[in-house]
Amino acid sequence: MHGLRMVCTCIPEARPVNDARIIEKDAMGDDEYHPISHTGSNLTSAGGIGYTVIDSLDTMLLMGLTPEYTRARSWVANKLSFERDGNFNTFETTIRVLGGLLSAYHLSDNDELYLEKATELADRMLPVFETETGLPYPMVNIGKGHGVPDEHSAGLVSTAEVSTIQLEFKYLSHVTDNDVYWRRVENVGSFAFYVTKGSD
Repeated sequence: MHGLRMVCTCIPEARPVNDARIIEKDAMGDDEYHPISHTGSNLTSAGGIGYTVIDSLDTMLLMGLTPEYTRARSWVANKLSFERDGNFNTFETTIRVLGGLLSAYHLSDNDELYLEKATELADRMLPVFETETGLPYPMVNIGKGHGVPDEHSAGLVSTAEVSTIQLEFKYLSHVTDNDVYWRRVENVGSFAFYVTKGSD
């Protein structure tokens, strides 16, 4: 057809190993990575809890990035600390850090390091459920172990966030044979169901 021509768009080959090494060099253990500035940052002034590296453990295991995984595991074993007097988002901490540790536990053939860290984190987070309704506070102070209301939400919580933290806490109950985690999140689901039925 006159006036038309084919344009070939070439997609660069993915380089997951190089990307992992770059992040490791620039921001190992930081909560966030900024690829343009090649820097890392943490979510609180008290320090971070390894959002990015923990969230990447399962990917490293699945892709067979053994040297990178070994160094990441070493960071978890020797440098990860939840003694952070700062406020972290309950939902994000659950799906990325608690979920990341539990995924690594499952994919590593039950490496007890990850279960130990996951249990410690979950125990520090349990007070977020100590509310009148049982719905968790949107923020958690990991170091002090208590829930923190969002100053911008006027006592409101996101139904999407509080209703989608079931998997991590219930799986932790399954592998530890401790139903306290299951009961806390099951109460959230029960309350949401009650409210929904009440509005019919």
